Amino acid sequence: MAAKKIALFIDADNISAKFGKQIIETLESRGEIFIRRIYGNWEKSCLHSWNECILNFSFRAVQQPDFVAGKNATDMSLVIDAMDVLYGGKADVFALVSNDSDFTPLAIRLRESGINVIGMGNENAPLAFRNACNEFINLDKAAAPEKPQVQPVQKVAPPPVKSSAAKVPSLSERKLQSERDKDERNKRLQQLHNIFREFAKNNATQNGFVNLKRAIDAITKKNLGFGVKNVGYTTWKKFIADFPELYEVQKTGNDVAYRCVTDNPEDINYKRQQVHAVLREVFKIQSNDKGFADLSYAGSALKNKNLTVKGLGHGNLTKFVSAFPDLYELKKHTYRCK
Repeated sequence: MAAKKIALFIDADNISAKFGKQIIETLESRGEIFIRRIYGNWEKSCLHSWNECILNFSFRAVQQPDFVAGKNATDMSLVIDAMDVLYGGKADVFALVSNDSDFTPLAIRLRESGINVIGMGNENAPLAFRNACNEFINLDKAAAPEKPQVQPVQKVAPPPVKSSAAKVPSLSERKLQSERDKDERNKRLQQLHNIFREFAKNNATQNGFVNLKRAIDAITKKNLGFGVKNVGYTTWKKFIADFPELYEVQKTGNDVAYRCVTDNPEDINYKRQQVHAVLREVFKIQSNDKGFADLSYAGSALKNKNLTVKGLGHGNLTKFVSAFPDLYELKKHTYRCK
């Protein structure tokens, strides 16, 4: 029986080069990796750690400049190439390596075309991306047990392919994982707020403002294991601007500075969690046969509990829901909890 043809696409912006060998060895046990592409702006020094993997494993490094600050052109380039390969009809399996939820629609589209999709990423990969794949391989967990099993001299026969149905988690498991993801996101948000507040306290000028880039550098040095994308934002500027109840933002040319409005972000976070709890409660009771609940029901429920999204950094309930794509799916005037 002919080996499965695997098309490999790696988002270098979101995956560490230390997993390069592991990615190849894991996929080679499944079939022939006939396409090996890795995407990024290779002028960035932070991606130079991939150079050895690119040479050793014959990756085709696709250069994608940052045309506009804050916009990820790499994601779009990868998606376009993946669709070209799909229409070429030569790939049996697509392997998408990233921790970015932006690739969820691509994984869904590939599955709809009857393609087997293997997702690969870290512990912090979004649930939406994990569930969109036929199979998701956690590189953090797989790293330790898989290394001793590598036999470079021996050819290992591909293991039997399990049915996709066996890999799809049950509804209760998905709900439990969703709750865990929410808790983890809240913990990460709190960590970031604490760092921003502490940095401003120690480094602010007389008017209370501190340079945002310097604060970001302080976060990077702490090696938290996650970044701004893992809490639902594409840039740090958008993150800081989404919390007007916590920070005042000042722009001077291309420079951005902030100062803390309050020393008690925990109070804001508590109110935010109250709104999330009402949204989940309304969804559970009022969702229709298509799995969506009307936002107007949620608005009435919030009003009855004397709750509002104003003061939480959002002009209305629709904007609040759309700010949490990892928690909700928004469709016109309805929403669904993930």
